[in-house]
Amino acid sequence: MLAASWIPQWLIDPMMTMIKWFMEITGSYGMAIILLTVVVRIVILPLTIYQTKSMKKMQEIQPRIKELQTKYKDNPEKANQEMMEMYKKEGANPFAGCLPMLIQLPILWALFEVFRVFDPVALGYSTQFLWADLAVKDIPLAIMTVVVMFLQTYLSGGVATDQNQKIMTWMMPLLFGYIAFTMPTSGIVLYWVVSTAFGIVQQAIYPGFPRLKGGPGAKGEA
Repeated sequence: MLAASWIPQWLIDPMMTMIKWFMEITGSYGMAIILLTVVVRIVILPLTIYQTKSMKKMQEIQPRIKELQTKYKDNPEKANQEMMEMYKKEGANPFAGCLPMLIQLPILWALFEVFRVFDPVALGYSTQFLWADLAVKDIPLAIMTVVVMFLQTYLSGGVATDQNQKIMTWMMPLLFGYIAFTMPTSGIVLYWVVSTAFGIVQQAIYPGFPRLKGGPGAKGEA
């Protein structure tokens, strides 16, 4: 298999092996993608839990951060220094929210390469899964991408009162939905839908949804 030079072969090969193995077990290309998605999510679960804890801590210290910004409004350098010390003391990481996404990006690139070259039909399997042909674009899966991403944001209390944040809340799922619609095959889209759904279930188990528990964001607060 010839992969794009910037995608490491050592990342592509295990995914290719797993998807073939899961397909042999289940007899379904779509189920193989779902099981592969679950494996990937389990692998990055420690990072996701770390992200959740850090973001929760960030929410807790947000009032104190605002106090520092007000206190040192004429001295941004001092404000940043005090905030960094507070982050360190409280064990909060303002960049933790990006970690799972950054880890998943090379995985997504590798999966895109796998789905680009992998032909389940050549192995005697169909690309049909439920209503979708995973070898081509699928509009319902693109729509599901938007729905599950917005649902996750909404349940997490992400629909803020600030107008700019509201715009971002709506735009990100729509952007990913557009990307999903432009994908030449919908296998990677199925992966993203299942991955997001896994994230919703994981958050429901721990730590729960602020909007449903009456915490920050329960009434649309930032």
